[in-house]
Amino acid sequence: MTNHQEKFSVEGIKFSHRDQVELIEIDNPFAKATITTMGGSVLSFIPKGQKEVLWVSNNAIYDGSKPVRGGVPVCWPWFGPGKQPGLPAHGFVRSMVWSIEKAVHMDTGVTRVLLGCESNEETLAQWPYAFSLKLCIEVGESLTLTLTSANLSDESVEITEALHTYFAVANPVGMQITGFEGSTHLDKLNENAEAEIEKEIVVLNPPKDSVYLNQSETVTIVDADNNRRIMIEKRNSQSSVVWNPGPETVKGFADIDDQAWLEFACVESGNVLDNSFTLASKAEHMLSVKYQVKPL
Repeated sequence: MTNHQEKFSVEGIKFSHRDQVELIEIDNPFAKATITTMGGSVLSFIPKGQKEVLWVSNNAIYDGSKPVRGGVPVCWPWFGPGKQPGLPAHGFVRSMVWSIEKAVHMDTGVTRVLLGCESNEETLAQWPYAFSLKLCIEVGESLTLTLTSANLSDESVEITEALHTYFAVANPVGMQITGFEGSTHLDKLNENAEAEIEKEIVVLNPPKDSVYLNQSETVTIVDADNNRRIMIEKRNSQSSVVWNPGPETVKGFADIDDQAWLEFACVESGNVLDNSFTLASKAEHMLSVKYQVKPL
């Protein structure tokens, strides 16, 4: 097991394990955060003097057999079901152990951690393209995630992707989410529903599984009972997804308590469905999202 504490002797960073999962714990002048190399996922972000921004299930599994439920899973190189039977939903990188490539405490007080993963025999069996994926995580007054995809193969590839963020909210029922006006709404819970242009502020009444295409504006979660707004500022993201399983669907998740749907809302940023992108051979693509908390 790599001794990351010796390799990255960085102010405000310590390394630990929970069961079989490695944790990177950050405590700097602006915030506390926890990252895991399992799936390259951020599990916690707490700005100083404020409440937790991210949600992780109390029933999450840390034995390395599956992604930790909650935080910010990375969905890549596809979002949703695989094209062939047996392929994992939301791609395979959220089930890979990522490497720690850099950990830096910057002069500004911000902490920057760079994680990476790349193609191997197992990924090539599922998706026959060589790739390199980097996730730069910056922890300061805000949390910024930058995902860089590099196509190392000799042909162009089509990719869909998302940062599947679980936000800790006081009450998702009736919660307002702004920024989707003018985007194309697809209701994934109604197979017969036609795509329509979203004209109003979205009100979350679970269950909900909605995709908003051609949506690049800043999204705001109005977490009223916590007296805060969570701002989601995006770059190179043309899609957002809003998901909460509600009281019935949640029963199908072994790693989510039956009542826990009342504790979170997923607002995901990326490029999904018709907003897929083609990455040329040897080219790179960057997706960046900044999460910031402001009082109501």
